[in-house]
Amino acid sequence: MNERGGLGPHFSALLTASFVTNLGDGMRLAAMPLLATSLTNSPFLISAVTAAQYLPWTTFAPFGGVIVDRSDRRRLIMATQAWRATIMALLALIVLTDAASVWMLMVVAFLITVGEILVDPSVVATIPKLVSRDELDRANGRLTTVEVVTNQYIGAPVGTAMFTVVPWLPFFVNALTYSSSIAAFRALPPDEQRQKKEQTSVRSEMGVGLRWILDHPFLKPLTAGIAIFHLGTAGAFGLLVVIVEDELDASPFFYGVALAAAAAGATVASLIAARLVERFSRRSIITTSATLAALSIIAIGGVTNIWQLIAAWAINGAVGGILIAIGRGFVQRHTPNDRLGRTAIASRMITRSSFVVGALLAGLVAETLSLRFAYVVAGTFHLVGALFLWRSFRFETTKPAQF
Repeated sequence: MNERGGLGPHFSALLTASFVTNLGDGMRLAAMPLLATSLTNSPFLISAVTAAQYLPWTTFAPFGGVIVDRSDRRRLIMATQAWRATIMALLALIVLTDAASVWMLMVVAFLITVGEILVDPSVVATIPKLVSRDELDRANGRLTTVEVVTNQYIGAPVGTAMFTVVPWLPFFVNALTYSSSIAAFRALPPDEQRQKKEQTSVRSEMGVGLRWILDHPFLKPLTAGIAIFHLGTAGAFGLLVVIVEDELDASPFFYGVALAAAAAGATVASLIAARLVERFSRRSIITTSATLAALSIIAIGGVTNIWQLIAAWAINGAVGGILIAIGRGFVQRHTPNDRLGRTAIASRMITRSSFVVGALLAGLVAETLSLRFAYVVAGTFHLVGALFLWRSFRFETTKPAQF
């Protein structure tokens, strides 16, 4: 373990890389729904763009986990950032030439997430090698803060503003941020993780992470609870631009304000997450946060003006920041590092697959019944997920994985 006495310069390099990457991601994630609404009026197709963003987790993820654990993770991240920059530059060109379509957005969303499958679990697997076990909550909290601040608080409103003036610009800037992050990732220490030459087949290794979760007495029910919770997450986010522009008749500017408000709440919450763990049990923190998230989503179904929506979304962002900051540590604590990449991906494969189902379901409900009722359905999934999360902690083990 490097830098056991504190977070250290290598973790600072990781934070810098995350800052740059998420700044561009925030611009893209805010601009993509706005671009989709400019191309179609169908809530289902708009939600399908969100679903396409998570679809790789159900298809490519298992193979990606093997790549992460067999590769030099630093080099893998840098190579992936390079081709993601190329994809975003091409999208900027397509928007510039007025050649964009909803189907193109789905393809781009899919490919960018393929890169996310390689980069994010590599980062998760790298953190325990940069900081001590006792500093995981602190490190994850800082990383979450950087991600939220740059992705939503800075990137989202800037991306929204850019799109309203020059539609192709946020995608071009995202390409630049991917390219710029490579230098920061290069400052990480060389990855000492190597697989033995007499390793098993790729097909066999693809199931290692999934089997670890399914055989684990705590990670299995915990992951199931998260998956149920996220059935409501993707739909709520994917339809946010629709309820802002169509239902409340507000300008795209307020869509950016809503994202920024959520980021502000998540920033404060993620900074205090480690302190909350010192005073309360993780079980209480996780389930209380999930319940508050549910209530905030259900409230959006009944808002009558844009400021009520912004307030509800800010609350949702705050509890989401706590869930991410604390939730990351469970897989890290209960998984040996030699399979952490595959396990992190397997965990996300299960939970992100529910994003696909949830986004399509929300879009279908909004199109066939009503947009507001789709938020009630999303909040209900959150409540059920909170119940499952509470029950999962009955099986939490006190013995951590051996590293």
